[in-house]
Amino acid sequence: MNYAKLGQHTVNAVRFAEIVQVLAKHGFADLFQRAGFHDGLPAKVLRSLNLLDAPAGERATIGERLRAALSELGPTYVKLGQVLSTRPDLIGQPMADELSHLQDRVEPMPFEKIETVVTDALGEGVDSLFAHFDRNPVASASLSQVYRARLHDGQDVAVKIMRPGAAKVIESDLRLMRQIAEWIGETVTEASIVDPPAVVDEFARSIRRELDLHIEARIIERFRHNFLGVDYVVIPAVHSEFSTESMLTMDWIDGVRVDRLAAYADRNSDAATVARQGCEALCKMVFEDHLFHADPHPGNVLLTRDNTLAFIDFGMAGHLERMDVAAIADLFVAIFHQDSRECVSAILMLTADSEPPDRELLEHEITDFIAFEAQSIISSGQVARGIERAVGILHKHELQLAPRFSLLLKGLATIEVVGRKLDPDLDFLPILEPYVQNLVLSRYQPAQMIKDAQHNANALLKLSRQIPTDLSTLLQQLRKGKMKFHLHHEHLENLAATIDRASNRNAMAVIVAAIILGSSWIISIESRLSNLGITGFALAGFLGIYLIISILRSRKY
Repeated sequence: MNYAKLGQHTVNAVRFAEIVQVLAKHGFADLFQRAGFHDGLPAKVLRSLNLLDAPAGERATIGERLRAALSELGPTYVKLGQVLSTRPDLIGQPMADELSHLQDRVEPMPFEKIETVVTDALGEGVDSLFAHFDRNPVASASLSQVYRARLHDGQDVAVKIMRPGAAKVIESDLRLMRQIAEWIGETVTEASIVDPPAVVDEFARSIRRELDLHIEARIIERFRHNFLGVDYVVIPAVHSEFSTESMLTMDWIDGVRVDRLAAYADRNSDAATVARQGCEALCKMVFEDHLFHADPHPGNVLLTRDNTLAFIDFGMAGHLERMDVAAIADLFVAIFHQDSRECVSAILMLTADSEPPDRELLEHEITDFIAFEAQSIISSGQVARGIERAVGILHKHELQLAPRFSLLLKGLATIEVVGRKLDPDLDFLPILEPYVQNLVLSRYQPAQMIKDAQHNANALLKLSRQIPTDLSTLLQQLRKGKMKFHLHHEHLENLAATIDRASNRNAMAVIVAAIILGSSWIISIESRLSNLGITGFALAGFLGIYLIISILRSRKY
């Protein structure tokens, strides 16, 4: 391991040692041993302090140990685990299920420190800005705390305030996390499938969005616009005059967790109706609005009154392009029609990889899945189970879902699990099927066909305009001798090794010939060095035999 390179970039060596110690404590010492870390100086120091000892007692599953380690490492790593829980295609479904239980709950920061954020953002304290402000937070997470307050016009609001210094801590942890990911990617062979640096980069993009509450405010406004005509869904309104990058003020929702079945009677609601409407809402988000809540767990979905749902906490949201939604519809249609080739094509549209290592093997496995499993799973309304099985096939074939699709599948699975808790007889398929059919039929409407034709015509026109410029540039580079070709060869190292062996043999043959000639000349002059000439012949004979044996042995392979 290149400790010097790691040391040059690691700002907080103490934090790095802590991470190593915590992972070893929870049974991941073999990871460092395989990476060569176990024999280095840092490991010797930690081992001398008994900080790299394997955990005692009964061994838990990998997912349980990883969840415990991330929880101990703190809020940034808890959030990393939550992001990984949305990627069963990378880490497998069992580990993703285990990491989904991670809770981002921390001890609340004293209000005096939180109030400085409000003062810096709006120039006044909470007593001036609000008619009432409850200084005890209703929720406390690693990045922010949420308080209940009342505006001067009597409106009750929820105020989400970023923790001071949170961004600095997050950026420091992200830098260290990226360096550790690069090290794991370079030294642990099994990690090449997961691509640790790419996972950290995806996580960094997600958490940096959460650090800017302006982004969440804009997302909330888009959701409110999308659900204006839906009477069974409430989206809180944002109060922009009391919102900044570090502070978000929105309507207070008088509701309870959607899974609190004991509260349904008091709120004049029916659990089965709420379950169906929750699934309807998510399908609308995906297939009509192309903007969806990516984490609709019971804490983020509240029951108000009269079967009405309220979605909160839009820090994790996903966006889909029209072609993305079309690919999802094609996937379901292919499963309905038992068309394995179309199913594979649709699946590949959902992945970050353009082609599987073995397409024929993938098609064969998808065919078996459709023939023997998919129909029975979908006909029983267990869409989440079908998704889990399909993602397992992708993972087996080293295919990774594009991040936006992993968020979507996580959202679909979560809302179905919550729905089945409310109504064990919930069948997601009749809710999902009309949206898929409408999307497929919309492609053949005259207006959409004209729109698609115009889009294709514009693309061809743009290409025709660009071709002369590209040809001119190409010819200019060719004329000036600046043309460069980048070639990629598979297994080129084998050719290099073959050339290296051949050149070594040629060199040895030349040396043998030179020894023979030199020895012959020494013997021919009948000097006192005649014995040296005989020795040269013997050496040349030995080298020649060795050369012949090596050539014959190489031909056997």
